[in-house]
Amino acid sequence: MRQTPASAVLALLVNTSAHAQELQHVLADKADRFPRLNFTSPAPLIFHSTFGLLQQWPNTFFQNGHTIAACTLEKNTNLYHARGDSSFPPSPEWFGLDAEMSYFIAGAMPDSHLLTYRTTKDVKCLYFDGTSASLMDDGSMDAQMLLLHNNSANVPDRPAFGPPPRHDNGGRHFCGHDDRDANCTHWNPLQAEYDRASGLCDFIAEKKLGGPGWGYEGVVRMNAAFELIWCNFSSPSARLVSWLNVSAPLLDGVESDRRPWEAEMLEDGNAEPGPPTAPPRRGAPSGGGGTRWPGRDHPFQAYSVYEWFHAAAKRYGFVGGFPGRGEARISIDSGGLFTFYDPSLEHQASARAQLETELYNLTAAGYWPSPADPIERQSALAHLTRRRRAQRAVNVSAVDGLYMRAEVEDRMRAALGTASDGCSGVDWLLTIQEIVTSYGGDLYDLSNLLSENLSLADGEQLRSRLARSREVVHGRWIPFYEYPQYTDDRLETSFAPSARESQAALERCRTQYQPCDMDELSASEQTTYAAVAEVLGAICGTLLPVLLSIEQLWLANFNNASAPPPEATSPVYKELELTLSNNKRAVEELMAWLGWADQWTACTPGCDLGQVCYIPIWPVMGMGRGRGGPPGKGRGYGYPPRRPGGMNAMHDYLSEPTCVDAEHYPPS
Repeated sequence: MRQTPASAVLALLVNTSAHAQELQHVLADKADRFPRLNFTSPAPLIFHSTFGLLQQWPNTFFQNGHTIAACTLEKNTNLYHARGDSSFPPSPEWFGLDAEMSYFIAGAMPDSHLLTYRTTKDVKCLYFDGTSASLMDDGSMDAQMLLLHNNSANVPDRPAFGPPPRHDNGGRHFCGHDDRDANCTHWNPLQAEYDRASGLCDFIAEKKLGGPGWGYEGVVRMNAAFELIWCNFSSPSARLVSWLNVSAPLLDGVESDRRPWEAEMLEDGNAEPGPPTAPPRRGAPSGGGGTRWPGRDHPFQAYSVYEWFHAAAKRYGFVGGFPGRGEARISIDSGGLFTFYDPSLEHQASARAQLETELYNLTAAGYWPSPADPIERQSALAHLTRRRRAQRAVNVSAVDGLYMRAEVEDRMRAALGTASDGCSGVDWLLTIQEIVTSYGGDLYDLSNLLSENLSLADGEQLRSRLARSREVVHGRWIPFYEYPQYTDDRLETSFAPSARESQAALERCRTQYQPCDMDELSASEQTTYAAVAEVLGAICGTLLPVLLSIEQLWLANFNNASAPPPEATSPVYKELELTLSNNKRAVEELMAWLGWADQWTACTPGCDLGQVCYIPIWPVMGMGRGRGGPPGKGRGYGYPPRRPGGMNAMHDYLSEPTCVDAEHYPPS
């Protein structure tokens, strides 16, 4: 896709000779062979959101979840619940799928208990993507709140988590998130979380979609790792296999720290907090008001922060130069996905398109006019690639909300096998993951190989670069492209995009994952496949002209191993350089449209053994004190480290992550 006039771009690269002027028109025509990409289309957004389901790395890059899906927790899966007392868990409560997660949240206490359960059968659950267990006001919980409250206008304006509210009623009091109670005497920082958990479990029960021992029994979400809201701890679907007191001897001679939120109150100049004078509200943290939270006197509290992060990163994160496997103990029913990018959510869709048109200076058709300045262009491409990070589901109207609720309920019911309109059986997650695996790395390689920064005096360098580019792009066309019969004087015609062989290859590439029987697709699958088809159309439509132009250049000028490369001042050399530039720009714009930033970001150089690649993941992105770092690094539960720029500075790690181990976590 090219919006800047090709002649203006070419004028920067060639002289004004008569031949160069003629060449400009030829190459401008070739540049226009690339497809024009609509950056307001929901297709790449639906595609990449689906790709990231149950994966930590992409969901941390793009924390605002847009997908709700039915899923299955596998039989014989261990689940962990830690408590700060010896009481039986209330319902609903939380399971961690990693013991390290549960231990950090409630296990490192003076009276700690770790309960291990094991599923006795496959269990249906509801999954929200993104960092949907991140208690931040950044869009992570939009999907949950919309399902509970039907539309954006009904979602209460209150924080997901934070310091206690202030009341001018003669003194400071601990209160829940309901500010209307002016006489409250106990504050539960997780009250909104328990309200959400109860609301989601109530939704399941009210719609007759599940209960103890049947149907949907939990809700899967992610922060640093994956967790499970378990609706009923008396359900026979999860059996208690051990209950251990995991309390560790405290270190003598050290004054215990305050609770994290008490320290925040003092730091903000609030009144000295006192102990709660009333019983905890429903869902109060285990242990009630008399239980002391651990501080420097607990031997494992600081290290347990890293253990949680490390356990999640090595299973789900970016290790050894490749994204982790994702949460393999849970499987998604990909035939019944609901996405907030669904064009049927008309108000949400139009509001997003309008906002992005303004933010990125798009045309009315969604096309992106590339800035002429190279630095400005690269900055704009980076913002376009990560545009999904700022997208929120906050424009769901009442009509949209009714559609959303009905569709989610229908798809949950279909996944139970009680509806007649079942899915085709295609594993759409696997399909999309195969596409990303096939093209993600090669697109990155091509964007680097198709460099215009070539030495004008080094023809061998150009030959080598063109050969490597030819190898990479050819590898993607092996299943689709059949070389035509050609002669030297008909190279351009034989390798034109309109040639019979080219069009046949394009069709094979675009339909490489088209189901054999389209009539079997459910409504949800039709939306998913439409996104797959548009994404493949953009990828194949961009890479085909790259393949054909490189083949023309190679066969015309480099296919004789004994012939010298063209002179640096020859018209052929200029054509080579300009063709590579056109191809590079097209590949860069395709990458920005796809938005696979998580696939093109890694720790460079790679991490050593014993290290993992760090990106900020709530709530372990800035908690605790790395043993090798200075004290006072963390501000407490869920807050970023003290460093210039605050939360925005933490986002820098999304662009340039770093390797960490226990001695250097969190990074300074």
